[in-house]
Parts: sequence; C-alpha cells; structure tokens
Amino acid sequence: MRTEADLARQAHRRSAALLRRWLAETHTPVAGGPLTLRIGPLRVATDVVHVSRVGAHGFGPIDVVDEDGGAVVAAEPVQLAAACSADARQRALPGAPVNEAGAGSPVDWALRSLASPECDPVGLAEDTAALVRSVADESQARRWLVAHVESGLRPALRELAEGGAGMDRDAATAELLTDGPLAVIGAFGRRGIAREQDLLGDLSGLLHEIADSYPSTEPIVRHWLSNPTLASRAALNGSELRYRDESGRVRVQPVLRQVPNPWFTAPGDVPGVPLPELGGGWSLRPVQLTGGDGGPDAELVHRWMNREHVAVNWEQDWPLEQWRQELATQLSGRHSLPCIVALDGREVGYLELYRVVRDKLAGCYPYAPRDLGVHIAIGEPDAIGRGMGSSLLAAAAKGLLDADPGSERVVAEPNVHNLASIGAFTKAGFRRAAEVGLPGKNSALMIFDRA
Repeated sequence: MRTEADLARQAHRRSAALLRRWLAETHTPVAGGPLTLRIGPLRVATDVVHVSRVGAHGFGPIDVVDEDGGAVVAAEPVQLAAACSADARQRALPGAPVNEAGAGSPVDWALRSLASPECDPVGLAEDTAALVRSVADESQARRWLVAHVESGLRPALRELAEGGAGMDRDAATAELLTDGPLAVIGAFGRRGIAREQDLLGDLSGLLHEIADSYPSTEPIVRHWLSNPTLASRAALNGSELRYRDESGRVRVQPVLRQVPNPWFTAPGDVPGVPLPELGGGWSLRPVQLTGGDGGPDAELVHRWMNREHVAVNWEQDWPLEQWRQELATQLSGRHSLPCIVALDGREVGYLELYRVVRDKLAGCYPYAPRDLGVHIAIGEPDAIGRGMGSSLLAAAAKGLLDADPGSERVVAEPNVHNLASIGAFTKAGFRRAAEVGLPGKNSALMIFDRA
C-alpha cells in the first residue's frame, strides 16, 4: 500500500512532467534557480535544480503562488493540467479542434493517470520507463544506450531509409529519437546517473556508425545531428490537439512540433541586420536616441506602442523610460535593428528587423543561419486599414533579401488571433508555414521566400 509520502512523490513527478512539457511547448527560456510563470489562471513558482539540453529539467517543489510570490498550495497534477488546458484553449482560435466540444482536455488524462503509473501524457512506454528507473550508474546507462541502438534504433533506421516504415521524417524523428533515446538521456541526466553531454556524445558516435555501415540512412542521421531543430510530440499546447477519440474514450492525440536540437551549435559568424532600401514611396531609418530621455524617436515609438490598436497585439505599452532602455539594448547589439518607417516623407510606423539565429524563434523551426525576421507596427491610426501594412511588408521583405544576398527568406510570427495581420502578411507574399508556441501566445509562422 502506498504511503502519503509515496503519493506526494508521484504527484510531484506528474506535475514536473506537465511543467516540463509546458515550458518546451511554449519555448519558454529556462535557467537554473527560481522560476515563476503564469499558466492560464495559475501563477506557478519553483526552483529549477537541473537544466537539461533536451528539456528534461528538474524542479524542486512546485507551488501555486499569489501575486506577491507567496506559496498558497502545492500544485497538484489535475490542477496544473486544468491550467494548461485553459491557457492552450485561449491561445487557439475558438473554432480550433482543441476547442471543440468533444475534444476533451489534459484533465481527462490527469484523472486517468491517478490509477496508473504514467507520469507524462505522451512519455516513455511504461516498460521503458521502468527499465530506466532500474539503471543505477553511468556504465549501466551507457550499456542501455548501446543495446537500444543495436536492437531498436538501427533496424528502425534501416527500415525508414528503405521506405518501409510508413512515416514521414518528422514523425520518425519524434518516435525514434526525440521522444525515445533523447528522452531517456534526459531522464538519466536529471537523476544524476550520467552527464547528458557524455551520453549525447555516445549516441552521436553510434549514429555515425550506422550511417557509415548503411549509407541509405545517412540523410536522416545528418538531419538528426545537424539540423537546428528536431520534431517532437506536443501534448499540452497546440490548436490541433485532442484528448478523446470518436468513441469518447480518453486518448491523447499529440501533434508534432519543433524543439531545439541538443547537438546543434549556432554559427557565430552571422552578420548583423542589414538596412534595406524599400522603394515605392517607403523609407526607413534606424532609431536615433538623444538626450537622457531618448529624444524624439524614443517618444514617438513610446506613443505608438501605447496606441490601443498597437498595444492590443504588441502588449508593450510600457513607460517611456522602459522603451528608451529597450531601444538602447537593440541598438547596442546584433540581434535586431529598430527602425522608423515613413511613407512619402510622413513617419507612420515602426519596424524591428532581426536575425532569427539570435531570436526566440530559433528553437521553433529549422531556420537557416542567415534567415531574417520582421516585426511591424503601423502607429498612426489614420494609416491603418488602407493596405499600408501589406505594402510595407512586401517592400521590407524584398528589401531585406536584396540587402543580404546570402539570405533566402524573411519570417514573422503574428499571433494566431491577429487575423488582420496574418492577412496582411499573406497579401504581401508570405506563406503560413506552421503554428509555433511562444511565451504568452501561439503564433503563425509566416515565411517570405526568395523568388
């Protein structure tokens, strides 16, 4: 019979699994030490005691806290699942599958899990999880990895390369790698059995051996080891998620998403953001800061960002001093370039041009090193709703690609609820490539390809 302490440990394992998933599926940055975030109606706090390259972070006690940060109660799995569900539903459009009446919710899984050993909606199979829990030291972990590759991964890769697995590359990556041996390596690291970096090195060597022995597997092995992101399964955040099948039975139906590749190192020699020429009556210039308060440009950006039609989407209706600091930070680095945009000499909007490799989007899709991105705000109220946004976006995307011949695409990430913005990007020649989870919103990944 399980004791109260056993039940508390099991509850923490489930809550920790849900929190790890939420952080990964919203691409929330994680560092060691105190962590506080809002998930739906809940404000949650914990200490990150283990930071993982594969997202298998370890946490101390996970508490629901008040607005002052004071602990109210331990976060129970069902409670945390309900908060994730509320947030995910709000992020998605009302007509999305996750919001359909028969879709179910993570709460259904959480309630079912109370009568089983499972801790994660789409975690390791229970026999694998039990085997992982039985591993006691680094040598056993390394032997497990070799045995798994020889008995499972090697034949599966060969079958996939020969076209007999019936899966596309992303589905195969999620099943065979990200949610398999990489998840196990993360569990070993979190338990202190072995260093993740060492096991990742071992797995890399084993994959190279497979590619050398069976050349047909080389393309997917190369993809796994060198792509910026890898496919994984999302179970908490995504418009297409469902938690019940057509018969009404609880069955988590995950969706594929991209996560950062633990083997990938971003190139350090990518140049800064070029200043494009726009044409068509459009012109832009970098923001200039003058004086102690930032001067006219800082005041102009601050005024635009506090306009209701801008603030509702940007959510950066900050005080003037905060905007001065933000602009100064951008101007002093190589991540982004803040610009004032004019049409026929009249200043009407604000653009942030950025390199994806240095942006939060870098973990969300398989970017190329010189990909460029754009954020747009038409600040003057009388300039909106007249097609200016799409005209500016087309001019900016073409101008950026002309300014950097080494770049093949320009991207953006408007909120999925911002249908007017998505429409403007589409009219400007961008295509909608995916939905990505980010801190605070789900975005449509919009891509403008070089012709």
